[in-house]
Amino acid sequence: MPVGELEPLLGTNHFRVLIGRREIGFSEVRGLTSTTEVGDAVARPTHRFEMVVLRRALTGSKELFDWRCRFAAGYDDRRTVTIQQLDGPSGRVVNAWQLQRAWPRRWSGPTFNAMGNDVAMEELELGYDGLIWLVAPPSNPPRPPTARRRRRTTGKGA
Repeated sequence: MPVGELEPLLGTNHFRVLIGRREIGFSEVRGLTSTTEVGDAVARPTHRFEMVVLRRALTGSKELFDWRCRFAAGYDDRRTVTIQQLDGPSGRVVNAWQLQRAWPRRWSGPTFNAMGNDVAMEELELGYDGLIWLVAPPSNPPRPPTARRRRRTTGKGA
């Protein structure tokens, strides 16, 4: 990008979440945060990652709740979670973050209110061991060269 030219602003309303290789629809992702605390000159800095909260409309699927129950029962079922920011409805990835060895720290179900008409929501709070900001693919990746084939001719006079 030429010097002085402004980069386009990126929205937050188009994104995709993959837990392992499975894409799961969420309406909100929050808490993608890394912090460092620096003590005195002798102490080593401490790094930590805030909990990431995934929020979605409650459906008949118990998949997230079951993952939480397995982990709470002692199974170390940590997974890679990838959050991809998209450039719009077209779905081109412009940024992506990977939560390494993520685990379901807390699951919460809907809040019920007889006076309202809100959509029932579930939340999954994730802890994780590491955070990587993945390099976005180029906007127009070069196409690999195609090999040309010679046409074989057969028959009389060839």
